[in-house]
Amino acid sequence: NFALAIILLFVFSATAQVKNVVIEYNLNVSNESYVQKKVVTICAKNTSLSKTYANNSKAGIQTDENTNSINVTEKESDTYESVDLVNNSVIAIDNIKNKNFKITEPLPVMEWKLSKGNEVKEIDTFICSKALLSFRGRNYIAWYTPYIAVPFGPWKFYGLPGLILEIYDTDNNYHWTVSKISYPLTNNSDLTVLDKQNAKDITLKDFVEEIEKQKQIMYARIMKVMPRGTTMERGIDNRTSVELVYEWEVKKKK
Repeated sequence: NFALAIILLFVFSATAQVKNVVIEYNLNVSNESYVQKKVVTICAKNTSLSKTYANNSKAGIQTDENTNSINVTEKESDTYESVDLVNNSVIAIDNIKNKNFKITEPLPVMEWKLSKGNEVKEIDTFICSKALLSFRGRNYIAWYTPYIAVPFGPWKFYGLPGLILEIYDTDNNYHWTVSKISYPLTNNSDLTVLDKQNAKDITLKDFVEEIEKQKQIMYARIMKVMPRGTTMERGIDNRTSVELVYEWEVKKKK
């Protein structure tokens, strides 16, 4: 009983004394082409803030004469995601046609499946456990460490009993790997960056619909200058973003 009490006291103390942590990730994006980005995530007890730095090295129009195909990659800006477990919300900053939007959505459900086996992995000197997640069209494998007691990771990820140090989808289109950890911080980090952004308020659903609207406009402009008889595939099935399908789209199909 005494030993159990000591263990419980240790766990409680580690959880109660959560310190802010700053994590830098390398994000490898492998869709039509390969791009590497830098992600910086600040985590507190109930809030996380991630910033993904834009990489426009592949922006523009690329043509492939062998397949007679055109790939259009628009210039992007830095993006932000903030997860708030107190207010049960996610707020993001993203850009369409050089216009910033502040996107709000209710905290999405992430149903993690923790590995029941003894699968462990050492990342940056931390022992990590494995977890699985299916979320908005992608299946993920995550490695998290309970030795840093914050339930967050990069992007919108949350809900595990420890910090995510590596996470990737099973197609390896998106792969976040920790490159640096600052923990515990000796000073408080600024988690109010989103409040200082000049952006138009919008819901996630309206933002996604605006993206699709702009896609159709872009397709129409391209088709106008293409030879007669040219066809182009389009639609939500061609998404290459982190989120491939949304809850309201799944309900609509049913």
